[in-house]
Amino acid sequence: MYDRDALLAAVDLRALADDLLGPARTSGRTRMWPCPNSRHAQTGRTPPVSIFTSRRGDQRWRCHGCGDGGTAIDLVLACRGGTPRDAMTYLAKRAGHREQPDDWRPARRPERARSLPPAGCRDPEGLDRYVHECAERLWKPEGRALRRWLTNIRGLPRDVLIENHVGADLGPRVQARPDGMPRGIGVVLPVLHDGRAVYAQLRVPHPLPDRPRYLNPTADLATNPRVARLRPAEVRHPEVVITEGTIGALSAAAAGYRAVAVLSATYGDEAVAVALAKLPHPLVIAFDADDAGRAGADRLAPLLEARQRPPVVLDLGDGDLNDAMRRSDDWSAQMTRAVGRAMAESAGSIGVSVSR
Repeated sequence: MYDRDALLAAVDLRALADDLLGPARTSGRTRMWPCPNSRHAQTGRTPPVSIFTSRRGDQRWRCHGCGDGGTAIDLVLACRGGTPRDAMTYLAKRAGHREQPDDWRPARRPERARSLPPAGCRDPEGLDRYVHECAERLWKPEGRALRRWLTNIRGLPRDVLIENHVGADLGPRVQARPDGMPRGIGVVLPVLHDGRAVYAQLRVPHPLPDRPRYLNPTADLATNPRVARLRPAEVRHPEVVITEGTIGALSAAAAGYRAVAVLSATYGDEAVAVALAKLPHPLVIAFDADDAGRAGADRLAPLLEARQRPPVVLDLGDGDLNDAMRRSDDWSAQMTRAVGRAMAESAGSIGVSVSR
């Protein structure tokens, strides 16, 4: 075992990034690195990763293009693979940090009040107003094109979209926005806390091949909370389904499940695991059925197990949860059967296909 906090404090994250990502480039006064996410297309002109110190005094990295980030442990996992323990062993060798005795336990940090929203939003009133205006615009005549993409192409039901305040941004000439929100046209996918928006992504329905599908706000407007909780119009099941993105989480909500979307991340990190472990419900991972999704599930599951919250892992066969929903003749019944079988079979040790 390692004292995680002491280990991270002993690591020079900038030097680690130089070794793992290559020497930094300077953008103004800021040093920037390439993103370690292999699925993030980059031009190479302006590396998107910066390193900063959080309000808690931790060194962290963040990609301003795709939203990935985390601690030095997450950077090692992104670049070298393996397990969180492998990453900590690698960092310990670099820093000359010693392993702790088996009976050692880290000191507990004081818990924050759970009622507080994620910190870091510079304009909470402006962001909340923007999200609610876009949610209303989705159901007006001018929102028809984006509404049809959500309901006809993606198959998402109206009641779930309304429950989660999904909206339509028709561009800066039509829709006012707080400083820091992307100036684009697309579907607004908010993160809500007690009914108020604390973060929002813009999903571009038909992006060009070299352009991103998701546009994120600047970090000074709203800090990425890493996870977004979404609700069905009617909760019909006790489990929480964890997906790689909001569209997948909305698909789980369409079957009557509470859902959590992991935002802009192709693998689980410690921050995600901490947030998920607090949920008082059985956990079901339904990441995309590709190499990155399977690797993400393989990383997130042991992090949850270490917190005594072992998850069930669904095998989607191919595609993502939204693909499975659109192929289904009876999505609610099919999803219920898949989750029920998985929960009955060794509590997550065996992946069960949602297509069976």
